[in-house]
Amino acid sequence: YWLFQALAIENGEELMNRQGDQTFFANPAVVEALQYWVDLARKHKVMAPGTIEWGTTPKDFFERKIAMMWTTTGNLTNVRANAKFAFGVAMLPAGKRRGSPTGGGNFYVFKKSAREQQEAAFRFIQWISSPERAAQWGIDTGYVAVRPDAWDTPAMKSYVGGFAAAAVARDQLQYAVAELSTHENQRATKALNDGLQAALAVNKTPAQALGDAQTEAERILKPYRT
Repeated sequence: YWLFQALAIENGEELMNRQGDQTFFANPAVVEALQYWVDLARKHKVMAPGTIEWGTTPKDFFERKIAMMWTTTGNLTNVRANAKFAFGVAMLPAGKRRGSPTGGGNFYVFKKSAREQQEAAFRFIQWISSPERAAQWGIDTGYVAVRPDAWDTPAMKSYVGGFAAAAVARDQLQYAVAELSTHENQRATKALNDGLQAALAVNKTPAQALGDAQTEAERILKPYRT
């Protein structure tokens, strides 16, 4: 769903509303985005047909089995260390607009935890999200450093100065929208993923696959709309 959400955004459509209680999987622009994805393999022959294993894509790139890959910026340091050839990094191409969903993870402090656990967790969050730690995390992984002042640290300035590709994902944030998130998000996302897989495997047309996904998501989310 994460890759597909970018295609939908670039085609001018978001997959859900801000309240997270309604999805737009079957909207015409979303169906058109999925048809484009299917056509990349079936019509344009620029990718393998069917679903592609996410975890093996970087290795295929290192081994020159593929000429281009679309993956998380969290693979950037891995690629830099293992690709024995020059490579470039670019923003996702624009259709009707530029765009990408955000990604990453979160820290949580649970309200039912003991007070000393909450305080310890909060201290850890403060430490790991400090400018210096955020910068080092970005350098070590390729993920976007999560706070602007991390990009002003000497370590990050030196890193980007010698490896401009590290700033591409950061610069793309100006076009980003929120990652797909709804009530009962795992169930709604599964409905979408099942539809995407059905279309990519040519078991259903994009319109059929996303129509079914929307029907299931509507069933899940309707009780949350009052």
